[in-house]
Amino acid sequence: MLGSPSLLGLDEAVDLGHAWVQHVAAERGIRVIFIKGPSLQHHGLREPRRSSDVDVLVDPARFEELCNVIESAGWGERSLLFITERTTRHSRTYVRDGWPCDLDVHSYFPGFLAQPSVVFEQLWDRKAQMDCAHRACTIPDRVGSILILGLHSLRGAKADPRHRRELVELGKLTLTEYERGEVATLAVATGSSETLRDVLSALGVPLDVSIDQRSSKQLREWNEWVSFESYGPYFWILALRHARWFEKPIVAWRSIWPTRHDLVLARPEVVDTPGGRLVARVLRLGRGFRSGIAGIRAKSESGSRSSWGFKYALGGRRKVQSAFSHPAFSARHEN
Repeated sequence: MLGSPSLLGLDEAVDLGHAWVQHVAAERGIRVIFIKGPSLQHHGLREPRRSSDVDVLVDPARFEELCNVIESAGWGERSLLFITERTTRHSRTYVRDGWPCDLDVHSYFPGFLAQPSVVFEQLWDRKAQMDCAHRACTIPDRVGSILILGLHSLRGAKADPRHRRELVELGKLTLTEYERGEVATLAVATGSSETLRDVLSALGVPLDVSIDQRSSKQLREWNEWVSFESYGPYFWILALRHARWFEKPIVAWRSIWPTRHDLVLARPEVVDTPGGRLVARVLRLGRGFRSGIAGIRAKSESGSRSSWGFKYALGGRRKVQSAFSHPAFSARHEN
C-alpha cells in the first residue's frame, strides 16, 4: 500500500484482486493463470493462510499489454532496490493507494527451464478454475500446482523457514500412480524434471532427464540460486555477470556504497542523517564481508556436484538437513 488507509481487509483485497485481474484480462482476450497462494489452498497443497498479494502468470506474448492495462487503471510499480531491478526479471509488482495487497505479474516462473511460452501452454492445457469474489478465475490443475509449489519453496528454502516447512508438507503428499505419471510428464514438458529432481524423487515420480538439460547453463544458474540465495553478495555477483561492460563499474560501486534511496528502502530503521547513513553503510559492508566468506565456504563444500539439490538449500552437505530426511519421506519408501 502506498499511503492511504484501506477500507478493505487483506483477504477481501486478495479475492477482489484475483477477480479484477481476471476480468480486465478476459475483456482483452489475454490469458492468465493465477498461481501460488489461494490456488495452492484450493488443491489442498497448503494449509489455509492469509495471502498478501495476487500472483498471476501471463501469456508471455501479452505480458506488456496486461502491465499497461494495470498501470492505466491507477496501479504503479513498487519502488525497487537497485539490485532487485537487476536480478528480478520474471515479474513486476504493482501497488495502489488504498489497496492493501500487491499484484505480482509474472512473465515466466523461475525453475521451469523450457521456453516461457511452452511452459504457459502446458499449464494452460490442464487449467482448472477457482471462485474468487464470485468470479471464476483460472488456476493450474493440481499437478501443475505441485511443480509450482516445489519450485517456489525450493528457491527460498535456505533463507525462509516457511519455505522449508512447505517443502516438508509437500513431501507428505500421497500421489496415485496416475498422478505420479502426470507429474513426470509435465515436469519433462516444462523443463523442471532436473530442477525438481530431489523433490520428484522423494514423491516417487519416475525421472527421465536429458543429458543436455543436466549440463545446461540455465540449470547451473538455478542450482547457484538455490544454494547461495541466502548469501547477500551472490546477487551482486549475479548482477555483475549479466551487466553490460559499461554498467559493471556502476554495479560494483553500488554494491559497496548504496544510495540513500536503497539504504533507507532496505532498512527503514536507518537514521536518515549523513552520520546515520555512514554508520549504516559501514555496518552493511561488515555484514556483506561475513556473508561473502560464508558463501565461499558453502561453495567449496558443494564441490563440483552437477545438481546440488535440496540438501544444499537447507544447510549444506555435512549436516544433510534436508526436508527429505523428514519421517514423511522415509515412511513412504519403507512401505
